[in-house]
Amino acid sequence: MSNKINLGMEVYDFSGGKVTENISLNNFKGNLLISGGARNERTALLSHVLNQFYARLPDIGVLLIKLGSNEDTYLYHLDKVYEYGDSDLIIPYYTGLRFTDLIRERFMNYLNAAFGFHYEMKWVISNLSLKCKSAGLPSSIVDFLEDLKRCLIKHPYDEEFTESNVKSFEKTIEIFQEDPVLESMLSIPLMGIPEWLDLWRKGKKVCIDLTKCSIYQQKLLVTLITQAINNYIDHNNSDNPIGIVVIEDADDVLEKPPHDEYKKNYESNRECCWAIKEEVYVLTKEQMEELFGDCNYLMNVQLEEVFYGLIRREFRYRNISLITVCEDPSNIYNCVSIFSQIKLQVD
Repeated sequence: MSNKINLGMEVYDFSGGKVTENISLNNFKGNLLISGGARNERTALLSHVLNQFYARLPDIGVLLIKLGSNEDTYLYHLDKVYEYGDSDLIIPYYTGLRFTDLIRERFMNYLNAAFGFHYEMKWVISNLSLKCKSAGLPSSIVDFLEDLKRCLIKHPYDEEFTESNVKSFEKTIEIFQEDPVLESMLSIPLMGIPEWLDLWRKGKKVCIDLTKCSIYQQKLLVTLITQAINNYIDHNNSDNPIGIVVIEDADDVLEKPPHDEYKKNYESNRECCWAIKEEVYVLTKEQMEELFGDCNYLMNVQLEEVFYGLIRREFRYRNISLITVCEDPSNIYNCVSIFSQIKLQVD
């Protein structure tokens, strides 16, 4: 069996020192970025690559996360397709067997980023998860958020700061109360690993179709999918990738925050910021959003940090290959391009 993957176009193979269409399987540990051209051209190239894993590599799981359109799903050879709202698609807000210090740290960073909470709320999540370590976290994400709110009220910060973050928890709770499908999907099952993760871990080719979701829902679910993978897959020394994760149409979910605009707004509001800090030391969530001119500021910058760590360390140490497909890589997180060794640019 060949250990080469045909890419459909020529690239420079750094390991072999030559230009070729056929790349060694172990080179996929360095990640793949497909960009440029029309969407149907990128899709054709991606399906060409992925279908070779289905045909010849039964032990390497492929998880295809579809975000833009599901009209071309038929192009991929898949063992199982999940759609948003399917009763067997569970993406828990926490997935794992052991609640270690490292997993707890990842848990608080990922949840804080996905919900756009204030930085300080990481420690509220951490403290609550420590108390839940022996008894287990609540099954319902709403119950967990209610527990966070009570924990913050019981151990308050400055009054205005506490009130601001309580409102953040309440707004997030309302999102789930208005969307029972999303709330149910994020619930922690009583037993076992989510089916999609178990299939992928066993080498199956799986698709999770999130094309019906809003961008906010997609960002939340993609973040929780990666958390689940990291919590269940240990570090390893495999010569080849042990699994493939594909984020298709990543342009919105991995959109780069407007850092230049943030810097400009900060410079304009700096004196006001300093005056507030002298009085209360820590800015509230609303004050930070006003300072940087973006109501999604905290979510945007924290998610960028999460994915930087994911691509640079967490997937790399687990030998999980990330394939990212987008129109223009300059518009998504810089870390995707930096840590993608193989780049396919469609003309």
